[in-house]
Amino acid sequence: MDGFWDSTIKIFFANFLFPGSRLFIRLPLGPYLFELSGVLTFLGSMYILYYGYKFFSAVFVARQWKILNRRLKLMYGALFIIMITLGSYQSLEKTIIIPRDKVVKIGITIPMEGQGKLLGTSFLKAIELAKEDMKRTKYKYELVIENSGTTPIETDKAIQKLIEKDHVQAIVGGISASGRIIKPYATSAKIPHLCVCSIKTIGDGEYNFTNIPLAEDEAIAWVAEAKKQGIKTVSIMNQKYPSIEGHVRALEEEARRQGIEIVYEKGFEGSTTDFSSLIKDAKNKKPDIFFISAFSPALDFLGAQLKANGIKNIASIVALSVSNRPDLFEGDWYTDSYVDSAFKARFEQKYPGVRFATHMMPYAYDSFNMMVQAFESGQDPAEYLQRLTKYDGTSGALTRKASEGNFRSVPAVWIIKNGKPQLRYEKTN
Repeated sequence: MDGFWDSTIKIFFANFLFPGSRLFIRLPLGPYLFELSGVLTFLGSMYILYYGYKFFSAVFVARQWKILNRRLKLMYGALFIIMITLGSYQSLEKTIIIPRDKVVKIGITIPMEGQGKLLGTSFLKAIELAKEDMKRTKYKYELVIENSGTTPIETDKAIQKLIEKDHVQAIVGGISASGRIIKPYATSAKIPHLCVCSIKTIGDGEYNFTNIPLAEDEAIAWVAEAKKQGIKTVSIMNQKYPSIEGHVRALEEEARRQGIEIVYEKGFEGSTTDFSSLIKDAKNKKPDIFFISAFSPALDFLGAQLKANGIKNIASIVALSVSNRPDLFEGDWYTDSYVDSAFKARFEQKYPGVRFATHMMPYAYDSFNMMVQAFESGQDPAEYLQRLTKYDGTSGALTRKASEGNFRSVPAVWIIKNGKPQLRYEKTN
């Protein structure tokens, strides 16, 4: 049964014959030899069953046990029907969309250590606040929290546990690195996935949706502010990380369109501690501003060494808000998500003394509420999100083109003032 249902049927039916069916659920394929062993197990079982039937049939015919021979045929037919029925029930049981027991399990995937820890903490606190703020709902919502870790292997294990063991009915996740891995799992399990991710391709508009300004949105806001300040040349130093590299690419494209020249661009590993050669090369280009982006501690090493070299004209996208040493960037500006001031004040009052990544709070809060709204509608939640194109949230108006999977909003310009992020203007145009 395992070889038939979990390997042969699910691989070929789910991926080739009936890719849109809820009956044939198949998580992303495992290693080639592992999948092949399942198919061979099924073929071996069929071989044994076939020749077992031939053996017993020959014995019954030789001894003229016609009644037993007919029963043997019925038994084999019943066995096949049982295999199909049990497999179907097992698959359908895992993919119930509207809960029968009034409980909806929502999987929460976030990093809990490493350079993404601050983002994960901010994300989780916002989710918990959103759950506390829920009014009367038809269903009870249970959070199933899994650490997405710092590596693809850890993220794989986390999402497999949520789907296979915990049987969650939706995923609300944070950061692009894990969102890219979770995407095919959500699609295969046919459950909605809302990710606070800035990589556009994660949102497919079917089961996967993103909810945070895209890299091009941030780039448009950043370049608009740069032009307002009369900036014409930029040197870029950035960590090699998917979402950061996405921001840099978008910034370079928008800068070229708007007549701003990128005179220097160099990526570095997150483990880098000595930036002297990069700073020297970037400084030799005599840019109007130095654009930097990285996670701490690399960000703080870079900031300290820029300051030691007398460089004060620094800007970024998002990164300065997650620095462990914001005092290094006093007076520097960056673009980031807009946060309603009343929401931000309530958040800080509830968690006094806890440091947060500002851009994670509103989008995590809104994403959870959007997912709850999808289930409360009484419709298939994925189909509900597919039709949702506008949402008024704590991060402002969220809009989505029907042909895309990305809820988008307008970023704001922030400045580090007295060691803390502060809106430079209420909001960009």
